[in-house]
Amino acid sequence: MQRARISGAIDRIRGPFKGKIVIFEAFILVSILILGFMIRIMPMRWGVYLMEFDPWMQFKEMNYVIEGGWKGFIDFFNWHDYTSWYPHGRDVGRTAFPGLPFMAAFLYHLLHGIGLEVDALELAAIFPVFMALIAILFAYLLGREVGGKPAGLVAAFFMAISRAHVERSLFGWFDDESIGIPLLMIGLWAYLNALKEERSRFGVVAYSLLSGLSLGYLAASWGAAKFPLAFIPLVSVILALIGRYNRQLLVSFTITFSTYAMVAVMVPKLGPGFLREVTILSGFAALVILIAFEVSKLYPGKVHIRRLPYYVIAAGAAGYLGMMAAGYMNVPGIKFLSVLAPQMRYELPIVISVQENQLSTWAVMFSDMGFMVLFSLMGLYYAFRRRSNSDIILALFTIFAIYFSSTMVRLSTLAAPGVAVMAGLGLTEVLGGFTRAMKIASAKTKIKPIGIEYYVLTPMLVIGLLVLGIVPTTYGVRYSLSAIDISYTPPTIVSAATPFRMAIPTWLKTLEWMRTNLPEDAVVACWWDYGYWVTILGNRTSIADNATLNSTHIGEIGYAFMSNETIAYRTFKKLGATHVLIFVTHYAYGQQASLLGYGDEGKWIWMLRIANQEGHAFKEEDYLTEQGSPTDKFWSGTTLGQLIPYKPVQTSSGTLYVYQPSQLQHFRLVYESDEPYTSIAYVYIYELVD
Repeated sequence: MQRARISGAIDRIRGPFKGKIVIFEAFILVSILILGFMIRIMPMRWGVYLMEFDPWMQFKEMNYVIEGGWKGFIDFFNWHDYTSWYPHGRDVGRTAFPGLPFMAAFLYHLLHGIGLEVDALELAAIFPVFMALIAILFAYLLGREVGGKPAGLVAAFFMAISRAHVERSLFGWFDDESIGIPLLMIGLWAYLNALKEERSRFGVVAYSLLSGLSLGYLAASWGAAKFPLAFIPLVSVILALIGRYNRQLLVSFTITFSTYAMVAVMVPKLGPGFLREVTILSGFAALVILIAFEVSKLYPGKVHIRRLPYYVIAAGAAGYLGMMAAGYMNVPGIKFLSVLAPQMRYELPIVISVQENQLSTWAVMFSDMGFMVLFSLMGLYYAFRRRSNSDIILALFTIFAIYFSSTMVRLSTLAAPGVAVMAGLGLTEVLGGFTRAMKIASAKTKIKPIGIEYYVLTPMLVIGLLVLGIVPTTYGVRYSLSAIDISYTPPTIVSAATPFRMAIPTWLKTLEWMRTNLPEDAVVACWWDYGYWVTILGNRTSIADNATLNSTHIGEIGYAFMSNETIAYRTFKKLGATHVLIFVTHYAYGQQASLLGYGDEGKWIWMLRIANQEGHAFKEEDYLTEQGSPTDKFWSGTTLGQLIPYKPVQTSSGTLYVYQPSQLQHFRLVYESDEPYTSIAYVYIYELVD
């Protein structure tokens, strides 16, 4: 009787969709896309702003191209911006990736060409959301490659709710990742299809070209392209080494590699010198190895010819070491090498000072990926058990991406596609096994039926894990697995660069005041974190910004802030500054406050360390106690300590801070964003006076 009820239930569920499965699948996929769109559009409630800092520079570049018309795409490469990195300015055309601003500017011109009037800022803000929909669609296609349509749909769902992907594809996240992840997924999907045995010659060429063009445009858009550009040669050689070599692999790789290498070297930021970097050299090495495999196939009877690929690999390894020792090979900077060896990152304080460049913890990784990590481990097991080309490529991509995300917080978004696809495969296989067990239990066999509790607990467990990844937690909970929680966050400039989910108009008021009150020739010195805002939204020249192109300039600013007034004044004047800006955060208790550390009152230690890196000798222990608090020397002996108008006092409740305006002679306060104890965030602007 129990078996009959189970069998009847399965037939009733399946019945309405017989003959309509395609429509049903399309409905599910569209629903998933709508879900992904609705999650990512949530920051719109705070207004049309861009997230964080870097997207504002991307928007500035987009605007420059738009204002130049179609000719702006050419003028971009000759653009020298004198409103930043004063007095030398920035050669934007040779120091910025053009991929994202070019794509957005092209869409802007295209829409205007067909009569649709759009605002440039609105287009930039919504652009990441539509790119995310493309990423979700290709998660479906990649999942279908390894586990069929069910796995594709589950993979798309996981991509839609992936916190790691959501946080860098939100409304307003107009940065490299928004276009980089879809291009990466298109490139992988096309390469998988190029390797399929049933593919025609035309199909192999077409898919290989698509893969190469996608990865090439990725190289023109995102520094993290170094990973897939090195991964494709590596995985192609691995396929050959495990006995999967055929001429189709050689043709597919040759077309893909030559296409993305040709596109990459045309990007001024990379240039022809990119051909000497290990990223592209790995492609040349893989090409030679695959040719050696082809030669060994042509002469299978000769032992040394059969071993030729292994001779080539050994010679290549020796040549690699020789070229590196002789200096003929360009090695990526420490920032990129530290992804492989995180210890190297601590050699550059300017890199480690950025929170997203920090080493990930298990808590951070689990927060970003949630229970998808568990399902992805199952998917990896099934992929390696089946070992098709698609299984091997996507499984290895996922493993590498998870490792990289464990060494740098910001790279969790790079792991999101692989985790979603492998999790889709894993969950589909688990549910498939559960369904097969139900069929066995409903059949008239001698196999002992599984207890009814398993039929109830298994789906409840799966649904429970999925619910935890999408249902928002109670407001105020610090750690969350929900993508909705991360999307329900105001743009950084709206929350005044604090983690609070509320509008704090400090920076918006300040930047408006700068535009209308500071002289047009004013040069503002501030910590580099705020440089883009000062230049782009405040419309005033800055000395350093978030591009961190000149560590010497940044070190000089840190040196000025950490020195006494005389040295600070002389240093700021040498840099050409007319005004100095500082940012402070605190929580008020009546006429007292506690500093929160989100502003310069927390960033000063990096000012000291970067100044040390640039040759200015400061003893950190003189300024920082063992408990991590600033010493009296910081408050009385540094310019920043004296410019911060909240000074420590000892009370019965511990150390609190009271308002004591600066008394420095060469720094005259000309602007304060808010009255004391009335806000959480404050910006103070001082004019340099003789």
